[in-house]
Amino acid sequence: MRGMLTLTIITQRATSLNYGENIGNVSILKKLSLGDNSQITYVSDKALKYDIRRKGKEEKEWRLLDEKVKELIERSKDGKKLNVDKFAKELVQEYQEFDLFGGLLTNLKGADGKKVELSYGDSVKRTAPVKVTYAYSISKFQGDMDFMNNIEAYNRYIRHIEQKDAQVITQSEQHTAHYYYTIAIDLDRIGVWETENGTEEVIPAEEKAKRVKDLLDIIRTLSRQIRGRYENLSPIFAIGGIYKVKNPFFMGCIGAKETEDGKLLLDINRLLDCKGIIPEEERDNTLCGLLSGFFANEQEIREKLYCKSVGEVFEELKNKVGEIYGVPTG
Repeated sequence: MRGMLTLTIITQRATSLNYGENIGNVSILKKLSLGDNSQITYVSDKALKYDIRRKGKEEKEWRLLDEKVKELIERSKDGKKLNVDKFAKELVQEYQEFDLFGGLLTNLKGADGKKVELSYGDSVKRTAPVKVTYAYSISKFQGDMDFMNNIEAYNRYIRHIEQKDAQVITQSEQHTAHYYYTIAIDLDRIGVWETENGTEEVIPAEEKAKRVKDLLDIIRTLSRQIRGRYENLSPIFAIGGIYKVKNPFFMGCIGAKETEDGKLLLDINRLLDCKGIIPEEERDNTLCGLLSGFFANEQEIREKLYCKSVGEVFEELKNKVGEIYGVPTG
């Protein structure tokens, strides 16, 4: 068993990362209420995975599910029926998105537009080997708003083209904060397909290792594109490792608050208690990394959690992934 790679991450400070539905002309951030009736903002797992996939396509040449899936449907037919296992293995091999993040394909239709009968089941389903939590803000939402208008564009061309009598006035909630989230990668399920009769290897070990390493590179430099802005979500703190026991041990273990000078005060004892839950024989697999200058108790973090730089942690994890899949580094 190869185990699970899990990382709990605190990001750079970022602004207004995920909006929900508008109320009138007001854009509302996605928020959660706490027990004291205060609120924090969050970024959904869907939004995080959207930008992970975006960077995968832009930087790592990942192939995302597209209209060419129809060609795989035709190639995977045995007579009139779709061979589910053959089709799914092709998807795992051809599409990094389906391999890493899974998917549910229902109501499949062939080139003739007619619904295709499946060899078994009523859908083609892959549970995601890579799971991402919501990203929660460390600081609380204070109700800040941004008043906006399009007067410059209105005067130049909108009033002439659209013949509108007035400019558009909008408001949007604003929140700038550090966020924390957890990612968990089941290394045993990368590049395989679970059939009715067991697990089948689909891609070689070299490609499995490459896909996981590419994902680590993306997380290391993660950004979000929203409303004409780039927001930096790269880690300023990361803790985790590769464990035989498949559990995201540090999920829910981040306790931090902002000090008056804007730095974070990290609850180290909480992280040490979470580390103590890890089986003793695997505890030393834990890695911790931070960027200098972001934490008020930086020296204590380095000493008690044996912190390295964030870059060193990601490089060490990539080397360990290569070892686990039997792929030499370099």
